[in-house]
Amino acid sequence: MPSIPLFKVLVNDLDEAVSFYTGKLGMSLLEDERLDHYRWVLVGYPEQPGFGINLDLAITEEEKALVGGQAAGLPMFSIATDDCRGNYEAMLARGIEFEGPPQTQPWGTAVTLRDVAGNRVHMSQDA
Repeated sequence: MPSIPLFKVLVNDLDEAVSFYTGKLGMSLLEDERLDHYRWVLVGYPEQPGFGINLDLAITEEEKALVGGQAAGLPMFSIATDDCRGNYEAMLARGIEFEGPPQTQPWGTAVTLRDVAGNRVHMSQDA
């Protein structure tokens, strides 16, 4: 059966991105390998084995232009939670920038945050 083990997020500073994704979003550093001219970084939630986010340093001008805008202004990815408001308060206390407070809709509660590269990230809780 096909699966999606990872997706790539371009960043300007790998150390800053690792710090954000692990320290503020609560992910774990799954892999951090330094090769000759490349650093492979994978972060993710240990409760979700087999999937991670590959944080990749933007090198070329084309890549640098995409940092923070890979999803063309839409959320880059979504985080599912069973306590959107509680996670919002905890993340707000850790200095995460949100576009506003959580909003309750008929389908659940959601909020949008920005990662360290400026990407929009959607966090939601089903009703």
